[in-house]
Amino acid sequence: LFSRERAIISCENDRFAMASGRPTIRQQEITYADDGHKETVEIIKAPVYADDGKIIGILGVARDITERKHLEEQLRQAQKMKAIGTLAGGVAHDFNNLLTAIQGNTELALMNIQEDTFSYRKLSEIRKAAMRAANLTRQLLLFSRQQPMAMKLLDLNEIIEEEANMLDRLIGEHIVLTTELKPGLWKIEGDIGAIEQVIMNLVINARDALTEGGEITIGSRNVQVDEAYCRMHEEARPGKFVCLSVRDTGEGIDPGILDRIFEPFFTTKGLGVGTGLGLSVVYGIVKKHEGWITVESDSGNGTLFRTYLPAVLRRSGKKETPGTPVSPEEAFRGHGARILLVEDDDAIRALSEEILSGQGYVVLPAATVQEAWNVFNKATGNFDLLFCDVVLPDGRGPELVKRLLERRPGIRVLFTSGYSTGKSDGYSLLEGEYPYLQKPYQLSDLLKAVHDALKAGVGDQGKEMADS
Repeated sequence: LFSRERAIISCENDRFAMASGRPTIRQQEITYADDGHKETVEIIKAPVYADDGKIIGILGVARDITERKHLEEQLRQAQKMKAIGTLAGGVAHDFNNLLTAIQGNTELALMNIQEDTFSYRKLSEIRKAAMRAANLTRQLLLFSRQQPMAMKLLDLNEIIEEEANMLDRLIGEHIVLTTELKPGLWKIEGDIGAIEQVIMNLVINARDALTEGGEITIGSRNVQVDEAYCRMHEEARPGKFVCLSVRDTGEGIDPGILDRIFEPFFTTKGLGVGTGLGLSVVYGIVKKHEGWITVESDSGNGTLFRTYLPAVLRRSGKKETPGTPVSPEEAFRGHGARILLVEDDDAIRALSEEILSGQGYVVLPAATVQEAWNVFNKATGNFDLLFCDVVLPDGRGPELVKRLLERRPGIRVLFTSGYSTGKSDGYSLLEGEYPYLQKPYQLSDLLKAVHDALKAGVGDQGKEMADS
């Protein structure tokens, strides 16, 4: 039986189809009285004609399109988040260029000022502010999935257990933190720092929802995702996954803002409380790990976040590369090594040239691909290092470097960019992977990166210049 409201709508559709002589297509949400669940139905009404052209009736067809509507909404959300991520990555790139110049010039100025002066104190404050801004751009790049990851085999249960004590202190005495960790958890391949960030951000988000106290539960389990689940979750795919869940007993999230919670800078907190990047960073990290995240929340009934990360059922054959120990300051001296510096930002180019020249390097700068070619040819390729930005006004750094190495193999390479570019964006476009210096960088970061690139490398970078 139809409710009075549904009967009225159905009659209106019939009358319109008969009066206009055209089919009508309308969508209607139906709430079932037995259990209260809702479905979306597409109703098509079309006039039926007799042989003489008169309308003698109405043909009606109803289709359940609930699943289709759900997937369409998820697709719109995914497209929106991708667009926001692209925008965030672009903003972070431009901001990183500015911060590189601010940080570098501030450090240079501090080297030439006595510590007990007004100018030194104010410049120190500028440096601190620039470092905070750099951290903000790193979070934006995490959201936009442009931050490089150091991937290795991880046990999620071990990470949760190691973080539990720290998280317990972080959330305060008025909140109870519990864990529900399933034994025999499959391994995942991930960046340990990034996974720790996901757990911390989700717990902090849950803590902020428990102003009057309550309980936060961190859980883990193995999940076999099937086709039926994937039909209801556009970002999901079949296979074996490790599920990390964080549940709180707070007031829940207003349904009106649920589809915005992963947007960068979106927050319901007061001015000056948080950045609005916590959940955005979680979203970016999970996507970077080829997973997805879901959220369930009802006002007054708490919130449950679930992240799904691909399981690794066999040990990876990749070897971990030990980090290079920091060399003493004297080891960063250039001793006349020749560098072709290709950087389109005037302030950063001038800063880098000043720093490297001051350390004993011979630096020849260029702002574009064409200018770099001219400098390279004029010097007959006599360089020990190509220090090159990835994105240039008239081309891409990796393509330029590839052509230069064809002319003179064996030159070391160091890439830099305000983007946290990954392999698909080109700095490992050549035979082997090459070192990469993320902007904004401090003076010590620049000197160490140049020193390490000259000292050792991968592929052609491992060859001595005498062999070329």
